[in-house]
Amino acid sequence: MTSFCEWVKTDGIYHLKLTGVDGHHYLTMEALRELKLKLAEIRKLASSEQPPCRGLITSSSSTTDDTGSFCEGIDYKSLRANMAAPVAEQAKALGDGLAAVVKELLAMPMPTVCAATGVAASLGLALAMAHDDLAVLGDAYYRLGNVEDGGVAVPPHVAALVREKTERWYTLTTLKSRWRSGGWMKGWRFADAAADTRDGVVREAERLVGEWWAAGDGAVNGEVHAEMRRQLYRESWEAVCAVVPDE
Repeated sequence: MTSFCEWVKTDGIYHLKLTGVDGHHYLTMEALRELKLKLAEIRKLASSEQPPCRGLITSSSSTTDDTGSFCEGIDYKSLRANMAAPVAEQAKALGDGLAAVVKELLAMPMPTVCAATGVAASLGLALAMAHDDLAVLGDAYYRLGNVEDGGVAVPPHVAALVREKTERWYTLTTLKSRWRSGGWMKGWRFADAAADTRDGVVREAERLVGEWWAAGDGAVNGEVHAEMRRQLYRESWEAVCAVVPDE
């Protein structure tokens, strides 16, 4: 069975990479379970490490021609082909699965940066937004969408993320369902950094991790960082906790 994601630790930074083989990195129930387990593993390791790790960077693998999306979220074509349950019911289950992933990210005891090295859409963009910082590919396109194919609205915890991250993104892009380029997102400060190549996006993510440490005079208290995140994004935290109670 092909793995959906894998991680390595380099120079004190955990690099989590989506490794789907089709270049879309669609989120399935199996993929979400694996992603949640890998994040939980990283979180537990980071909680006991000395010296503390510097951060987490989430990116995606490329196809053989160095293209491919970061994460396109829900594959509605696949859901429509699955006659076991209505599309809306399947999409809701995927949204609930993402809540467990977002909860792990919000509880991560270190700075988190998403290196969105290609298109991010639907729940894939929500995954990107659940990180502290976001680096994007300048000529890639990003969209959440207000109502997805099949008449499925975004889950409450995703809506909470959008509201708490930026009000203007919600009014201009979510309701109008517009695709926006990475360059546009950086220009309007919806992304923290942009680059012209996939490798450049990862380098920008590494730079953003370094800025967290520079701001803390070379030290970041992981548990305090996680608690600050939960307080600042309280609506998002409470929304994911409502879906995924504490174990």
